[in-house]
Amino acid sequence: MANYFGIDCDKQRERLLESKAAKPLIENTINRADLALEKTYENLKISDYMLHDETGDRRTFEKPYFERRNDCSHVAIAYWLTGDEKYFKHLTNLIFMICDEYTWCLPAHVKAITDPPKISEIVEAVDLFASETSRMLTDIVILLDGKLPWYVKDRIEYEVKRRVISSIAKRDFWWLAAKSNWAAVCSGGVSVPVLTYATEEEKEIILPKLYGAIESFLKSFGEDGCCREGFSYWNYGFEYFLIFARAIFHYTNGETNYFERDLVKKIALFPQNVIMSENKVLSFSDCTPNFVFSPGVMSFLKEMYPDEFLRPDLSKGTRNGNVFSVKEFLWFDPDYEADINSSDTVYYEDAQWYIKKCDKFSFAAKGGHNHEPHNHNDVGSFMIVTSDDKTPLDDFGCGEYTKFYFMREHRYNILVNASWGHSLPIINGKAQEWGLEHCAKNTAYGENFFELDIEGAYEEELISKIHRRFDVNTDTVILTDTFEYSENTETITERFVSSIKPEIKDGVVDLEGTKILFDNEKYCTSYSEESYKAHDGRGTVTPCYFIDFIARDERESVFRFEIKPNM
Repeated sequence: MANYFGIDCDKQRERLLESKAAKPLIENTINRADLALEKTYENLKISDYMLHDETGDRRTFEKPYFERRNDCSHVAIAYWLTGDEKYFKHLTNLIFMICDEYTWCLPAHVKAITDPPKISEIVEAVDLFASETSRMLTDIVILLDGKLPWYVKDRIEYEVKRRVISSIAKRDFWWLAAKSNWAAVCSGGVSVPVLTYATEEEKEIILPKLYGAIESFLKSFGEDGCCREGFSYWNYGFEYFLIFARAIFHYTNGETNYFERDLVKKIALFPQNVIMSENKVLSFSDCTPNFVFSPGVMSFLKEMYPDEFLRPDLSKGTRNGNVFSVKEFLWFDPDYEADINSSDTVYYEDAQWYIKKCDKFSFAAKGGHNHEPHNHNDVGSFMIVTSDDKTPLDDFGCGEYTKFYFMREHRYNILVNASWGHSLPIINGKAQEWGLEHCAKNTAYGENFFELDIEGAYEEELISKIHRRFDVNTDTVILTDTFEYSENTETITERFVSSIKPEIKDGVVDLEGTKILFDNEKYCTSYSEESYKAHDGRGTVTPCYFIDFIARDERESVFRFEIKPNM
């Protein structure tokens, strides 16, 4: 069977089994596979599938859906690594269980009640996770070539052809023109299945569509290579872009080489710029704050860009044993060594992200606009992460995904998405507005400062001007907001948000060692405790804190705060 990984699977297995770097990854995978052997699985319930449209609930259906796929990957890889036949029966049962599912498409991506499609359109829908499923099953066939019986291989081929390949050949899905991670994930997910199972006639129809989708994905980036969806979606979308790009490179014998493009190289270097501490990343947009990465992707990018790409320490992002696919092992460098990520100042010109890393802390602030991919209304917001992994001034990232989370009329009433859930001014009790026109203006930056005007992010004529400036030095951040009142401006509240409970006393807000210094005679200060549901698969209720400053002089035009991290 053709292998578009560019890897000799047998030789890679031998190298991995001899590798000290790979040992924790292998042990974790085998442990997870052994746990999976003890499980029994219920059929996915149509009543759970319909909950999304009925109540907005995604978690009830998605938890068992993803669990069986994760288990299937772990068991397949354990079987490949060890050759132990104890994994075979469970693997084949998991494969057939997945092949028996009504549809591989998640309910969040099919409007089954509000806009009922034909049954065939649900069964043959190709979304992010139908694409992922087809990729996972095809990968397993390639990895275990010669070890799987005909009835397993034929079943996989049959389901992939009818659910994915035939469907893409017949239909033009919206994501083919999407300027987002959808274009990359769907194209990358189906690329190896198409190259493996499609007829030549089907390839002539499908491949041009996928090439076009990949170009749409790349157009979602500015020339600076910033992933405005955040690191979590860089992990997701760019990983699948790499799967596509590498498969096509080998399929075309090197004639199509995306890695020669300057933009692709800039996108590849994104992770090392947004790592804020050992275990935290910049969490703008719908990004999770914890630094969890793909060791296989990091290995591959080091191979592509050896002089520029900096590999992170394996003990950090892999502490949860994340294995997303077979390629995690096939791409992993058995001689993996971490690189030193030095302190630096980075500015993404198109996205208007400013990032400065110092020995005691890392600082990030953004301009941009309020119609970005996975948008939060957050023009002018910022965050600070200390060297000991605390986030005293926070950007909470993404909340629990529900149906309502992605409905505009509800989205900006949710704390993590609204500007009142970010470190930003509140004018007349009002937050920022959604829309492309609500943006930053007059941005400027240097080695030690970032400034911008953010009044345009608010309702028109609510205030005449808000000039926000950050002066960032090795041990302090000075925030200065200068306001010009309009005839409509009544009150200004300066808000800071934190995941740490504050202590306020005598001109100091103490956030477990990070201190906000302010003029106690100039401002009234208070804090309140709030909470949001986290994007952790469990909807964990997470406490957070709003620290508010109101000037004693109702027409105060300059608000100044000195922030000293890790005092």
